Amino acid sequence: MLSLLICDDDAQMLSRLEQEARRVLTVGGIEAKIAVYGDSDELSNSVLSSCDIALLDIDFENSKKNGMDIARSIRAFREDAVIIFVTNYIEYAPEGYEVRAFRYILKNRLDRDLGQHIIEAAELLRSHNDIYKLQVNGEIIDIPVKDILYLEVMHHSVTVYVKDTKNTKAYNIYASLSDLERNLEPLGFLRIHKSYLVNMRHLRRLQCREALLDTGAALPVSEKSYRKSKNKYLLWRGGTVRWNIL
Repeated sequence: MLSLLICDDDAQMLSRLEQEARRVLTVGGIEAKIAVYGDSDELSNSVLSSCDIALLDIDFENSKKNGMDIARSIRAFREDAVIIFVTNYIEYAPEGYEVRAFRYILKNRLDRDLGQHIIEAAELLRSHNDIYKLQVNGEIIDIPVKDILYLEVMHHSVTVYVKDTKNTKAYNIYASLSDLERNLEPLGFLRIHKSYLVNMRHLRRLQCREALLDTGAALPVSEKSYRKSKNKYLLWRGGTVRWNIL
């Protein structure tokens, strides 16, 4: 069961968000418990740490914490939580990069965007549980898809870099990167270079010559296919988180 947090200091908007979220979840057959708060100062650590999806306003007039503060607190507990900002102010959008916001919805487009983005958030959370099987030295190893950072091909072998608790593990396999791309692309992987396939969950900045991951790793980007790669990344992110694209 998913845990959904909704926080907005506008009582009318808060009710509207809750009603629409319940409708979408019911229609989609998604079981979820919803926590609704009109005062960000009332949010406890237990609520923040258990949050799977957060719908947050950014500007709170009478509270010590704004939506960005809430998002930072959620991130301190949960790397995989899906944060969606719902606000009137487009100028706040660039700050979403800091907390790895998933979507950014303007309140005047709520009817058009909210339902779709809640479903996408639920699908993303489900994908965190996907397992990819790697054959390494004759042994099958189950790797969570969310932990794969990127794949690099060199001299007819592919190295799979996987995020571990403290560092990065590397698995060498004999395979075609093109074949792996066909299998992994539906799971959120992007071919940014003839030698690199990257997990877009860990992609934090995409430039014409370089891709920056959340681990700090910098990978080369093919200038020739940059625009195509950028468009695929925007489509995967839903076209709303544009501040990550330079």
